[in-house]
Amino acid sequence: MLIWFNYHLHIFLIYISIRISSEDISSGWQSFIHFSSSGFEFSPIDMEALFLQQTTADSVEICSQMCHTTVLCRTFDFDIVSRRCRIFQGDLDTTGSIISSSLSQSVVGSIELDSTQFDSFGKSCLFCQGSRYLKCINSTCQCQSNTYFDGSICRSQKLLGSQCINETDCRTDLNYTCLPRLQCGPLSLQNGSTVAGYGNGTAGSDNNALNKPWGLAMGIDNSLYVCEYGNSRVMRFHEGSTLGIRVAGSASAGTGSNQLYEPSVLYVDASSNIYVADDINYRVMFWANGSLSGTKVVGTGSYGSSLNAVADVFGITVDSHGNIYVADTMNHRVTKWIPGATVGIVVAGQNGISGSQSNQLSYPGGLFLDEIHSYLYIADAGNNRIQRITLGGSTNATTVAGGNGQGSSNMQLNNPRSVYVSKTTGAIYIADEGNYRVTKWAVGATKGVTVVGVDGQAGSSPMLFGDPTYVILNLNETLLYVSDYVNHRVQSFKLI
Repeated sequence: MLIWFNYHLHIFLIYISIRISSEDISSGWQSFIHFSSSGFEFSPIDMEALFLQQTTADSVEICSQMCHTTVLCRTFDFDIVSRRCRIFQGDLDTTGSIISSSLSQSVVGSIELDSTQFDSFGKSCLFCQGSRYLKCINSTCQCQSNTYFDGSICRSQKLLGSQCINETDCRTDLNYTCLPRLQCGPLSLQNGSTVAGYGNGTAGSDNNALNKPWGLAMGIDNSLYVCEYGNSRVMRFHEGSTLGIRVAGSASAGTGSNQLYEPSVLYVDASSNIYVADDINYRVMFWANGSLSGTKVVGTGSYGSSLNAVADVFGITVDSHGNIYVADTMNHRVTKWIPGATVGIVVAGQNGISGSQSNQLSYPGGLFLDEIHSYLYIADAGNNRIQRITLGGSTNATTVAGGNGQGSSNMQLNNPRSVYVSKTTGAIYIADEGNYRVTKWAVGATKGVTVVGVDGQAGSSPMLFGDPTYVILNLNETLLYVSDYVNHRVQSFKLI
């Protein structure tokens, strides 16, 4: 046993490195173990998956030996007073953390891994006889159970939600695989649950049915609001219920103040007031919470390109001052409407001109407002990209996803219809309609990952989409909701 004592700023800390070996043990069973200072214990990210054993040991050396002789053990903690010895599988740096302990004499130990311990990986089993870190599988030296080879060493397989590249990165004994979203988890996470609509691909007008759902919004109580293009109404679904309540529109399409005509998208504010893009009536209507009719706040009611009119609105958001931002799709622009205004102000794109320059848009759709940073995100569908402008600044936009031509690669988009930005991570979620998927782009990323859906494959199974047009997250960002237009349903997916 080798012991080093460090003195720093008059604080006495003990760091111990123990080399466990003997003349009777092959070099393949030698280990170096590092210890923390006193007053700490190991906190695994998943106790059930990582815990191996708890016992009583007479000394830290014996606890160390118990870990060493248990092939799966890589981390342990020991309390000198109670003599509690707990051993865990999993690398210290990826499967847990060292935290302060109520046991003042508790220490954490971890086995040090070195690439030389894995030099025999892939070689004949003659080279790994007596090795602690490799075992013979199909006549070659392979990693032990619950570990995978990363090109240098055999690391502990990863748990639910951890980033991965290959299937072997994940705990296969727990039925985890590397999902298309490049996270470890069960394949069942790729299946959506129908939270609105019949779920069998058919349309209807009952309160538990949908007909061509498009825009989605989340209420302050996690209620789900759905714009129904086919039923000309907005439905509200309380969390956990598939029975909706009509909160805007009437039993039939029309031009009256209590009617809508193929509404596309909506915004719900903190008071549960609804702003709805009434597409074929070429207006945006404001429905106060509980009201039976709405008030026109944008547009003339007729198709037009002047700044007092709109032509097919497929994106809307509202800031804390009541300013309304409208994606005027057929006019290739985004306009801002100050409360009470009868004309809009162009904040992105050029009036009536479709283009691919940084100050141009082509059939813009879904909008997302990050008011803290004064960013407005735009699903620039015709240009197969997501644009971001800084409000109050230039109309020149920054491409934050796509922009590499129409396609299905992870660097491309195909007719992106809507965009949602995580308030916690800044990741961008995109309803990539033409690729039948929802993709996620991390901050600054040059490519995305498919979160749900199967690239280029349409369908009606729980794993597929017929036409994903809109995407949002719930308030605590644990669920992702997708409107599946031609399957007449809204699907929810668990995020990890």
